[in-house]
Amino acid sequence: MHDLPLLDFDDYHCRVLPARCASAAGVAAARDVRGIATIAFRLPDGRAWRFRPDGDTIAVELGEDAGTVVELGPQAWSDFVHELHTAAGLLYGGHLRFARGDAADLERWEPALRALFSGRPILDLDRITLHDRAGAPLDLRAAFTLDDADDDLRHFLLETGYLLVKRVFTGDELAPIRDAVAALQESARPGDGRSWWAQRADGANVLCRLIYLGLAVPAVAALNDDPRLRRLAALADPALRPALDRCDGHSVVIKNADVVAGLSDLPWHRDCGLGGHPVTCPAANVGVQLDAATDETGRLLFLPARGGAPPTGATSRGATSGPSRSTRSPATARCTSATCSTPRRRRAAAGRDGARSTSRSCRRWRSTSSRPDGATTT
Repeated sequence: MHDLPLLDFDDYHCRVLPARCASAAGVAAARDVRGIATIAFRLPDGRAWRFRPDGDTIAVELGEDAGTVVELGPQAWSDFVHELHTAAGLLYGGHLRFARGDAADLERWEPALRALFSGRPILDLDRITLHDRAGAPLDLRAAFTLDDADDDLRHFLLETGYLLVKRVFTGDELAPIRDAVAALQESARPGDGRSWWAQRADGANVLCRLIYLGLAVPAVAALNDDPRLRRLAALADPALRPALDRCDGHSVVIKNADVVAGLSDLPWHRDCGLGGHPVTCPAANVGVQLDAATDETGRLLFLPARGGAPPTGATSRGATSGPSRSTRSPATARCTSATCSTPRRRRAAAGRDGARSTSRSCRRWRSTSSRPDGATTT
């Protein structure tokens, strides 16, 4: 639950947004949509407001004379402003339709709208400069070990939103978890409530994620108390605590070749990219590589965002980060940075029912922070 109010459609556009458009965030928003067609939001009762780029500002005007017209209800519009739903969340949830234009037009406007609604900076990789603790340009491909000082680890994590720590677990430590994951892969079925599925180019359904593993595998649940993972999670916020029975719990991401549909090889995104950021964040994901993440099996890429701020308007330009083969498995921590899955470059040997062997990574810790009312938010 949340206590965010239902915003008044006309009052917000007439009274709140003009001041936002005149702010530094408004100037940045105008720069981002310069030359882009206008967009309007229309309620079922016919009331509508449009956003029009106008030099160094954005004009907010009554009416729906715009290249893109988004139709949605007052609650859905309010939730969009609060970021309880993003553009993608509204679309996938069936909460909007387009009288003109399409989803790509709304998503193109969203970074600018987000800057107006909440003052969030628009990520511009051509303008951002990240520094190490000494003030020198930061090496975005840097990798660490547990021997590095917490201050160094924390600085990199909060400066970029991600952190690669190598040789955290030995193969022997992960062997029982790998065995348990393999058994669950064998028993998983579409619709079981404990797995996600995707579709290959040949039409076959393939398993792409196992969720809530900690509820089924004690060895996975026990990782909540592993001092190494607690140390990494505390870098983001010492008040965070593990989420065993929400936010998919402990999950295993499984990479497959030739995926054409489903949530497998994902484009740039945030984990709260469908919405809920004010409620579900701050959060830290700590993932452990169960087998090698290479160019052949697919990697996880990151876009840097200072202070863990959720980046908007992210492009594909950015640093890549992928653990290499090692006698010990690395851990990757991230704090609301934008991530992207890269497709596998080649097919591996065929496995059960013709399914190809995959690269697997396990999110061992999805942390949540305590709230005074006893609820938790990720």
